Amino acid sequence: MSKMIPQETIDVLRGFSDVSINNFGIDVNLYIPNNLNTVEESDIYGDHSQYTYDHYTTLVWVVWSPDVRTLRKFGFFSEENLPIIARFRNLATNEDGEEVEVDVTLGSYVKVNIQNIPNKYQDNDEFEVVDVLVGNVHDALLARIYQLAPRRVKG
Repeated sequence: MSKMIPQETIDVLRGFSDVSINNFGIDVNLYIPNNLNTVEESDIYGDHSQYTYDHYTTLVWVVWSPDVRTLRKFGFFSEENLPIIARFRNLATNEDGEEVEVDVTLGSYVKVNIQNIPNKYQDNDEFEVVDVLVGNVHDALLARIYQLAPRRVKG
């Protein structure tokens, strides 16, 4: 990396992102899998019951029905089904009440209060991270944009 943009500048821009999420985000419970390596060993024979999750509370900014222009801006091209896109705060609160940095990965999911969900998704209050879109500034990671989908788990 060329380090053309200093890390301090990137940290300030990340802080600006958090300010907007603090103002417009919704409270969610965030569950991040902590045993991905052991579950991967079972390959296609694994199921959701094998995962164990770390629980956090955080804020998320969600665009439930983005338009095509917004998706192109994030580098995501879609023909028919418009995805749900989200941006998380850089910090989350763990079960001990401490704010910590978290790494939201594929397989993570959020549980959203039903009053914040549009009518077309009312039958589901859990949404899984199915793709990670990275927003770069030159050669530094500024923010990650996530694609969410309704979580489907056999009951």
